[in-house]
Amino acid sequence: MTGNGNGTAELAVSNSMSRKAGRFVKNNFVVIAFVFLLIFSSVASPAFLTVANITTVLLQNSIYAICAIGMLLIVITGGIDLSVGSYVCVCVCFTAGFIQDGMGIMAIVVVTLLSIFFGCISGALVAYAKVAPFIATLAMTTILKGIAYLYQVGQNRRIDGTFWPKFIQGTVLGIPSPILILLIIYLLALFILNKTKFGRGLYAIGGNPETARLAGINVKLYLVMAYAIGGLLFGIAGMILAGRLSMGTATVGDGYELDAIASVVVGGATLSGGVGSVTKTLIGAFLMGVLMNIMNLMGIASYPQMILKGIIIVGAVLANRND
Repeated sequence: MTGNGNGTAELAVSNSMSRKAGRFVKNNFVVIAFVFLLIFSSVASPAFLTVANITTVLLQNSIYAICAIGMLLIVITGGIDLSVGSYVCVCVCFTAGFIQDGMGIMAIVVVTLLSIFFGCISGALVAYAKVAPFIATLAMTTILKGIAYLYQVGQNRRIDGTFWPKFIQGTVLGIPSPILILLIIYLLALFILNKTKFGRGLYAIGGNPETARLAGINVKLYLVMAYAIGGLLFGIAGMILAGRLSMGTATVGDGYELDAIASVVVGGATLSGGVGSVTKTLIGAFLMGVLMNIMNLMGIASYPQMILKGIIIVGAVLANRND
């Protein structure tokens, strides 16, 4: 009897440890995957761990990471924004065009306000007009893209040598400007979601909008604010891209929304809302970026890269399922 009792106790302890290990892997899937990817990449290519390559990865993916953080705020509410690429596109054009027209620093201020305004429109359609986020932001995609092409009028706006490319392509305290901007946005988003009533409200809305309303949360206002902040971050990404390109063109931005959604999903957020982490979303964005980088260094063609990216997204969704 004693032997059987000890065996049962040991089995229970073993099962408990297995469940804890399973929960740990599930909760930290993106972190574990990122660590393994870094190890693999450093072994697969001697060029990966060079300062030049790491800097390139950080710079190239800072824009995607900023878009991903903006998408996270919206996804947490149970929504989605398919117009990310069009935000980036129109803000690239406006930034370069306004600077070219001699507006100076006011160009950045105006583009920032326009980004927030466009986000408010999407949020109002979702919150007040009761339009599904998919449809509302799909409409904004075509509207913003059309505005970009109308504004550009078939001619790229060059801003070489102006203050904005100099700032974006330069450094602040030794840190490349896009990376510093991303760091500031990350810290602000971390504070908002974890330490403010607004952040807790977004999670509550994603969990159950009616319960959130009964708890005294202004659901409609919060939704508009989420889309407005998302629009702001997408606009900032566009302004950074304009500085990196030193010009404005309506041919950029395609696929940014897919990369943003992929980063959010790989980071553990659920598209049904109520779940999401800024830190894991950031790691998810750079996981996808490092993956593309190492495949480029290994000479893998773009089409197999697309297939592998899709497989990773599906794997992340399966890893994050509750059942």
